[in-house]
Amino acid sequence: MRRWLLGAGAMLWLLLCAPAARAAAALPTLRTTTDVGLAAPLNVNSLLPIFNNESVADATINQRLFAHLLWIGNSITIRWHKSLARSITVSDHDTRFLVRIRHWRWSDGRPVTAADVVYSFQLIRADGLRYLNFGMGGMPGIVARMTVLGPHRFVVVVRHRVNPLWFELNGLSQLKPLPRFAWKGYSAAYLTAHQIDPRLVRVVDGPYRLERFVMGREVVLVRNPRFSGPPAPLGRLIYKMYTSSEGAFWALRSGHLDVGNIPHALYRARRLLRRLRSCYTDGGFGINYIPFNFRNPRVAFLRNVRIRRALQYALNQRLIIDVAYNGFGVPGFNPVPGSPPTYLSPEMRHLERHPGLMYRPAHARALLRQAGWRRRPGEGWVRRNAEGQPLAFTLLFFSGSRTIEVAVDIMKEQWRAIGVNVHLRELPFNLVLAKLDDPHDPWQAAYIAWNYEPDYYPTGEGLFNTGGGENYGDYSNPRLDQLIHETNVKPGRRWLYAYERFAARHLPVLFTPFQGNIVKYSPRFTLAQAQSTLYDVACTPSRSGL
Repeated sequence: MRRWLLGAGAMLWLLLCAPAARAAAALPTLRTTTDVGLAAPLNVNSLLPIFNNESVADATINQRLFAHLLWIGNSITIRWHKSLARSITVSDHDTRFLVRIRHWRWSDGRPVTAADVVYSFQLIRADGLRYLNFGMGGMPGIVARMTVLGPHRFVVVVRHRVNPLWFELNGLSQLKPLPRFAWKGYSAAYLTAHQIDPRLVRVVDGPYRLERFVMGREVVLVRNPRFSGPPAPLGRLIYKMYTSSEGAFWALRSGHLDVGNIPHALYRARRLLRRLRSCYTDGGFGINYIPFNFRNPRVAFLRNVRIRRALQYALNQRLIIDVAYNGFGVPGFNPVPGSPPTYLSPEMRHLERHPGLMYRPAHARALLRQAGWRRRPGEGWVRRNAEGQPLAFTLLFFSGSRTIEVAVDIMKEQWRAIGVNVHLRELPFNLVLAKLDDPHDPWQAAYIAWNYEPDYYPTGEGLFNTGGGENYGDYSNPRLDQLIHETNVKPGRRWLYAYERFAARHLPVLFTPFQGNIVKYSPRFTLAQAQSTLYDVACTPSRSGL
């Protein structure tokens, strides 16, 4: 039944968009995949903001269909000229935020109003714990009231004094105008269940409109002629679905795609794309890290910070970057991303420039001995405790990426060198996430990534605080909780720096390097046109010879 409904909706939407499609015909059409510049391509599983799985693939489409109240630029600061909001005035001891929005229009000509923005908050609140960003930026519980003052003004009053920058980048950043007149009568549960129904995005206010959506195959966007911002640079944008980076690479090679990544595993084959132009991305504002399941008694030894420090000191991050990422990437030693280094403390910037300071395998071995784990004659190379338990754990990682395979293989060997036995287990992306989300699953460790969006101010709430929704392994440290709270309520970066130092020392998770990416694009397009297909990541002209 659902398959029939979606097909009918797509056909109806195609007919409604016919005039727009003809108007865009004179402009170029560009074919690409999701997650370009960031990671391996993923399928689009949702067309709706708020009610989606928050994958970059979904967010890429949402970003082109719906305007942002606040556009957070590549420097991780608000870009006012691209935001729907004109200004934010903070008063009443940092508890009252008056937001003024621009004159804007929906694709059917109706005006976008402050009530449309407040409607998105009402949906977040109605979605409750199902909302995947629940708790980030304090949302929605931190809001005492949100009131419409007129067509272009609304006020948000929070329950206690906050760090304004934190609340703007992590709380207000989650809001965007949504078509309440078109969604009127639909519950949050209904929207969740119908988030791939094209009929729900007939009316949009972003630079593109939906022309066609075929689940697992492609999303076709056409330029929105009523867009209130600068006109989109492309007439039609086609996102093709591929199940692997390698498949997308060969589609780029054959000309079936116009923009795509060079997978790290195929870096030596880059000469096959010599006819294409190149640009480089830093992979987005994110981190790669390894959470441990502190609920699992079989790996209770990982609760000992000495063991976690030993595992961190054993990692030669420069080697991982050079071998797994072909030299494109930045080391990571704490929860705050190093690229761009907007919120990185001077101490952490120094470590990023000199990663060898954190590669100390001899010190790692000493820490393990101090923790009671030793190599015993006749018992092999794996360290054991006094009871004879081997120092071993299983590491989950996502399938479908040769780059990830190489990275975890290197880490396994580096841990082997200090006497730790790591078993690698490869699983599909969705299955790994299902295990991490299940409090009863006995997983032990996992290699995952986090992109800070919408939590752009990287304070760690939700990730590393006690009870955080994305705190997969239930790490808990009262001092870290306090430091995270201080970054949320006290202005100034010194609180963020204190949080970075503590997290780097106490290691709620292990921190690993974050990869950069080479993007190739057809010479039929300008760099600006290729850049317009990417999600929140700058693509700069790449190094010579690529």
